[in-house]
Amino acid sequence: MDLASLKNANVADLYTLADAYDALCKAYTQHTADWKSGTADRVHGSEWAGPAATAAIAVLDGITNKLDAAKIELSCIGTDLRDCADSFTLARSKLRQALADARAKGMSVDEYGAVSRPPASSPYQSADWEAKQKAAAEEIGKRINAALAEATRVDERLAESLRRYTGHANDKSGLDVKTASADGHLADFAVMGNPAWQLNMPGRDANPTEVNSWWQGLGPEGRQWFLGHHPEAIGNLDGVPAQVRDRVNRAHLEALMQPIRNKNPKELNSDEKAILARYGPIADRLTEDGNDPQRPQVYLLGLGSEGQGRAILSYGNPDTATDISAYVPGITTDTASLGPGRDVKDGSNEAENALNLYRAAARKAPPGHSVASIVWLGYDPPGIDLGAASTKAGKDGAPAYANFLSGVRAGHEGRPPHITSIGHSYGSFLVGQATKLATRPGSHDAAPDDVVFLGSPGIGVDKASDLGMPPGRVWVGAADNDFVTRLPSKFSIDPDERWYGRDPASKHFDANRFTVDNWSEGNPVDAHTKYLSPHGGPSLDNIAAIVTGSGDVKPAGRR
Repeated sequence: MDLASLKNANVADLYTLADAYDALCKAYTQHTADWKSGTADRVHGSEWAGPAATAAIAVLDGITNKLDAAKIELSCIGTDLRDCADSFTLARSKLRQALADARAKGMSVDEYGAVSRPPASSPYQSADWEAKQKAAAEEIGKRINAALAEATRVDERLAESLRRYTGHANDKSGLDVKTASADGHLADFAVMGNPAWQLNMPGRDANPTEVNSWWQGLGPEGRQWFLGHHPEAIGNLDGVPAQVRDRVNRAHLEALMQPIRNKNPKELNSDEKAILARYGPIADRLTEDGNDPQRPQVYLLGLGSEGQGRAILSYGNPDTATDISAYVPGITTDTASLGPGRDVKDGSNEAENALNLYRAAARKAPPGHSVASIVWLGYDPPGIDLGAASTKAGKDGAPAYANFLSGVRAGHEGRPPHITSIGHSYGSFLVGQATKLATRPGSHDAAPDDVVFLGSPGIGVDKASDLGMPPGRVWVGAADNDFVTRLPSKFSIDPDERWYGRDPASKHFDANRFTVDNWSEGNPVDAHTKYLSPHGGPSLDNIAAIVTGSGDVKPAGRR
């Protein structure tokens, strides 16, 4: 596939051809049904018997089988044509976007896809100008070659399919039901299990930076194609812009909730009740926030049915904010804890906690700064049972959280943002594990700038430096009467050892401990839940100061 052929390809002709085959298949299917009901079935239903009848019925059944086989073959052709047309559309869009980017940089592209850089316009050009131009030209050249390679693979795939159908028609093997059924299985697998359009997508192990480059490189036509044809593939894809994810996930949520809203609650079946319980709080939250002009815009960055349910909300746009926090809640958290209507003063409403932090950070943000506050429920927090004694949920969820933060960086517009990772209670263990993943040598994950642990029972390391963060970038909030921060070790008699490792508030851990309200007149449960509540003393303002880098964090003595 050469550049001119792909750039100028009229893919609409392929769709028209697919429609024509589909129409032919539909008419042929009706013809087959008419034959079967009008002739074959009548003979089978008659009382005709004897040698002549036996011979005639065998001939009729043979014709029916041939008609059925031909019907399958016709349906496969339309399916393959449309599948490949989709992929040609995406490859052509990627090529056109690469060519547009080359023009925008003053570069030229020849008929073979070779990219030429413009000469230096001034003898005073910076020393690294030539290196940057060379790198940009090479990157555009790779994108052009990748688009051509994708189109070539699809072209070869379609050609092979059409040759097979033609061969079956010429040698009449396509009139054999077994042969036609095998073709049908191949076509179904191509569309359902290995569709051609997925050739345009990043691999499963691609990091968010690669995902973002892929999305931007699709061009307007390709991006719109995905939104129209396969939005489910991008709604939870880290590296895709926040506004796109929000649009896709809201549409998916509406599609789930609308049929349920239209039914009498007494008539809901068990599956519908489960959907209502899982997604109803999220829908109600979006409605309440959208109807309140005093609240910032909320983005639905993630939605899923895995485990207890998945949901990621962001107050403010993380793609444009300069100061971003990503908060991971702890045990017993589920989608219901994000919905409206729950008491917002005791810290049990996790969406309100994120909103509280947004407001506090917005007040402290320096001039020219903006904030985004995310609550990340992308894992299954354990309940108040034996699950809370295990590190499994935190370790299982850590890679997804690390990847999400990398996506926040990859999708950001403008100067690099300041990202603060925050974990409360069991969520602090997950954040600790995710931070270790991001800072390990050779990691593709992007580490946060600051890490905050609240009400932590331990994060799985002995000291702050084990997290791989720069000195002074690990923070701890721990009320003296927060019972969770006092949970003793399972194995050690060391007074600084906690359930999941050394106490982050201890002097041996060597993190920055900031002041919180000890709620000495309250109960230990309040002490554990109010770190992000405006009714919980100085904790919220200190965390907001860390998020915005305002510098007015009030220190507290270590244990």
